[in-house]
Amino acid sequence: MHIMSMNLCTDLLLLQMAPKSRIASVTFLAHDAVNDLFPGADAGVAVNLGMSEDIIKEKPDLILLGDYSPPEIRKLAAKALHAPLIQVKPAENFNDIRATIRQIGVAIGEPARAEAMIQRMDATLAQLTSSPLPRPMRVVAWSGGSAVPGKGTLTDAIIGAAGAMNIAAQPGALDGTFGVEQLIFAHPDALLFGGQRSGQPSLHADEGQHRLVRELYGDRRIDYDDIAHECGLPQSADSAWYIHRALLRLPTKRPSL
Repeated sequence: MHIMSMNLCTDLLLLQMAPKSRIASVTFLAHDAVNDLFPGADAGVAVNLGMSEDIIKEKPDLILLGDYSPPEIRKLAAKALHAPLIQVKPAENFNDIRATIRQIGVAIGEPARAEAMIQRMDATLAQLTSSPLPRPMRVVAWSGGSAVPGKGTLTDAIIGAAGAMNIAAQPGALDGTFGVEQLIFAHPDALLFGGQRSGQPSLHADEGQHRLVRELYGDRRIDYDDIAHECGLPQSADSAWYIHRALLRLPTKRPSL
């Protein structure tokens, strides 16, 4: 089976589940994320641009798509090539991750590999459950700008697995918006600062360097690689473990206003 992935999240799962000889291509977005998570896994694998022409050129036996893939790609695959499509929904929690891994594992004929990935993820989550934080900790994933991941997001699930409380998911949170003023008023114990994968400058990142933010959270900012928060992966549990350990290292005295 010649498998083509046309979504970053399915790229990362496919590269962990199938031998390279069975992978037709992954998207051009995969390399940077792979380099962060498991360097070299995409070496020698062809790249596609997520376009209809790529499907015609590669003639895959199976296509992995995200939930928001263009309809023309689905039509082409179904009518012109008669290639089966596996459409993967975004993950909002660890149950969704398990379901997606199993979905792809069955589709590509690697169910045992899928179960092994789930077992490793669950072992990490079990370790977190058995190692609670010594005190309640309130955090928010804020990297500048106005949007923060609240209730029903994968980031919220990761924060919960780490043993902390996501203040953006609590009743009364400001509808997923969080400027500098709201951040200071909420007064969390720690600030999770994402967007580190690309390393590219942005206005959001600049706001995250606001003087008051640096003064209050200079030693309470936890930088994390956001790809495991954007995609439901076994590594999402690793991100929870990383955040958990970082929270344990924080100063016991909270920042003062």
